[in-house]
Amino acid sequence: MTQPDVNYHHEKYAVVALGHYLTDVEGWSGVLVGVALNSLDAPGGARGKPLPTIDAERDRTEPTYRANFYTDTGGIDLVATKPGQTLLVEAKGRSAKAPVGMEQLVGRIVLSMQPGHPDRSYAILIPDLPQWIRAVETAGNPVLAEMGVYAISPEGVISRRSWGAALPKP
Repeated sequence: MTQPDVNYHHEKYAVVALGHYLTDVEGWSGVLVGVALNSLDAPGGARGKPLPTIDAERDRTEPTYRANFYTDTGGIDLVATKPGQTLLVEAKGRSAKAPVGMEQLVGRIVLSMQPGHPDRSYAILIPDLPQWIRAVETAGNPVLAEMGVYAISPEGVISRRSWGAALPKP
């Protein structure tokens, strides 16, 4: 899918780009944004918004569009499904500073982890900026291995990163 010409270092645009990447490249389906965590196990299924469409023209003409083009219920930023699997993703944009933003992302993911759900996986989405990548590559806590890392360029290119990649190997 061709992405609109916008800066994907804005959090909500990054979430939309990741949603398309997950469906088009990794084969996930049922992507929702702004999902209430308590709805994942509800009888009616996850409650969230379908993956929205970015209007690049409105981005150019309305300064607040990028922050408001879809409402966020304060839940998990993105939830994607495959048969028998669910992926929960938390995201940050460039307006967050790397150390504090990383702590918030990791904390939100850890708090969303629920025992007894081996079908769930977890990831974070960060701006592909040196300070964010360095924070991931120098993190050495083994707990972090439980969550994937996606990075996004300003143009919307998604890449995977590895925790502790810059640490010396024992």
